Amino acid sequence: MDIIILPFHDYKKWTNEGFRTRDAHLYEHLKRNSDIDKILIINRPVSLLEMIIKKQNWCIKSNNIFYKEQSLQITQIDEKTFCLDIFIPDFLRVIKEKKQWWFSCFNYPKVVNGINKSLKLLKFKDSILLLQNPMAISIVRKIENRIFVFDAIDNWAVHPQMKQNRDLILKNYSYVDHNADLILTVSQNLLNIFPNNKNKHWVANGVDIDYFAHAVKPNFSQKITIGYVGKIQERVDFDLIEKCLQKLPNFQFLFLGPLYAQKRKARELTKHYKNIKFLGDIHYLDLPNAMQDIDIAIIPHKIDSFTSSMNPLKLYEYLAAGKPVVSTKVAGVNSISQYVFEANTPAEFITLIEKVSKELYTTITAEKIISSINPDVTWSNRTNAIISLFHDTYRNKLSQENK
Repeated sequence: MDIIILPFHDYKKWTNEGFRTRDAHLYEHLKRNSDIDKILIINRPVSLLEMIIKKQNWCIKSNNIFYKEQSLQITQIDEKTFCLDIFIPDFLRVIKEKKQWWFSCFNYPKVVNGINKSLKLLKFKDSILLLQNPMAISIVRKIENRIFVFDAIDNWAVHPQMKQNRDLILKNYSYVDHNADLILTVSQNLLNIFPNNKNKHWVANGVDIDYFAHAVKPNFSQKITIGYVGKIQERVDFDLIEKCLQKLPNFQFLFLGPLYAQKRKARELTKHYKNIKFLGDIHYLDLPNAMQDIDIAIIPHKIDSFTSSMNPLKLYEYLAAGKPVVSTKVAGVNSISQYVFEANTPAEFITLIEKVSKELYTTITAEKIISSINPDVTWSNRTNAIISLFHDTYRNKLSQENK
């Protein structure tokens, strides 16, 4: 089985930050599966403007180049995996289109021809196209594939960054609904976006439990540390955090992750409160050790149409790290573990932190938390379930074609 992957994040981002996202985890486990022969990861095309602003090369730096021409490179990552980079010398058009360029770049003949040429060079046949980028849907009908699979990661039609391009996202979702051979969704609510498709399945996020063994706190400390891990975006409710800082002055609040939004609010909190720190981005390789200082993990997310489409990956990693979790009542956190405590109001959120802190290391221990995790939530089991769906979809499509 050959698989073409258009991930939401590209391979260069995975190597720079660590393989920490859903698309990265699934790739890592797909390549380990004996049913998979070859994998081609197609990175998002890079423009001249992006090269200048980010001061980085358009392709992966490697000594193991399978094929290269002026603005196309196929890099061999390992025995099974190849990665395609394409350069587009656009500058003014990217400035004009802004985020819309993320959609239009996949319509370029140079991109389409480059992908098809790569598939021929790599001798891909009867491939499964696993598409995780909702901006790249236009490429589906232009490249050769046997099975089209869409993996819906959050509802980008309601993402704050996509307000100007919401109609394009909805158009792409409609195409997926009517044309995908198989749809996977990260959350149950996302199934509702695809009302017409008959082969859609909820496959939630997962975790490699052993990876977080070093995140367990080695020693008890008198001062309780409350921790948040992940990208700090609009979804984080800093009004709630400020209430916590006021009511829990003896608790330290630690944020591990890049500040992508609400930077002014974060600076204000740091200025006015001594019990909060923002440590910035942590490479995934270093994350377990960085999480050792956390006693109680939190998910202080706003409840809105975007968070209702999510299935917080951090929740599974918190539990694997042996941390009790206090969360707002966002989608995807209930019925996972008895050590996930959901709050309906800011006051209840604060009360739950206090309650959990009193039971830490006695009634609530890391061993009990880790033992509460259902084995089905491992990335290995999630990936095996997806591969079974690949096989079922392939067989059903072949059967229909032979009728």
